[in-house]
Amino acid sequence: MDVLIVGGNGEFGRFLQRDILPHVCAKTVSIVERDTSREERTSLLERARHVVVATPLAGYAELACELIYSCRDVSESKTLWLIPSVQAGVWRAVTATLAMVNNPKLSAVFAHPMYGPNGFRETELEARTFQNVLTATHEAPDNQLKTETSTLISVFQTKFNIATTTQFNPEEHDQITAYSQGLSYCVGKLMFQRPELAVLVKEQMPDLYGSFSANQELIMDFLRINSYMPQVIAAFNHSWEQTTRASFTDVLKAFRTADDALNRGTDSPISTKWYERLRTASLKTGSVL
Repeated sequence: MDVLIVGGNGEFGRFLQRDILPHVCAKTVSIVERDTSREERTSLLERARHVVVATPLAGYAELACELIYSCRDVSESKTLWLIPSVQAGVWRAVTATLAMVNNPKLSAVFAHPMYGPNGFRETELEARTFQNVLTATHEAPDNQLKTETSTLISVFQTKFNIATTTQFNPEEHDQITAYSQGLSYCVGKLMFQRPELAVLVKEQMPDLYGSFSANQELIMDFLRINSYMPQVIAAFNHSWEQTTRASFTDVLKAFRTADDALNRGTDSPISTKWYERLRTASLKTGSVL
């Protein structure tokens, strides 16, 4: 009943090992990385009952499909837990590969944990954004997932006060998160492109600055891979051009204008901590303009 984390030495992989898995299961947890030898990787993959793929977004679908193919001949039940922040493309690739492999023991769960190492405590102002978004499952005939997913949902609610929603499929997930998470990442992109603005963001929102700086690669991959981001980027860029493009207030004005255009004043059903921080700050700025 081993748990294997692919990408276990990454930030989210370490977070899972430290803060989540000790409360969720009492199983043996192993990790593999890209530099793990083929022999060791094969051995750990064979023994693992659950495989969590916690690697960066770039190349996620390819790696997931490779893992499925490596498990094509398993004779014991095995479940892959796939947690990319952009889901639709991975879902299409993985389900096609599972259909090709057609192993009655091999199942997969698609979910997006909307929290992480930078905070997920219920005492935080943005605690309502911390949730698991379970978008899809692929149930093999001999590896049904109802009991496993129900147990996990209950544990997260009891141990962490984190709810799990099943209201959105992978395509809907990507559109909604583009309008919230992706919009906040437009601020990150601007921060990366304009060092003088990054200084202002650091002064006004140091926590956001620290998180975005530490996750620049993830942010740029999200902007590139999510198919709904071109319209979000267009809205933000247009809003930015209407400002003097020089101050932190301009950043917030551009964010608010784009947010109004995309979300029309409604709360996002799949929000993030940093989207909420920016939204609150932009509304406060707007009230004093």
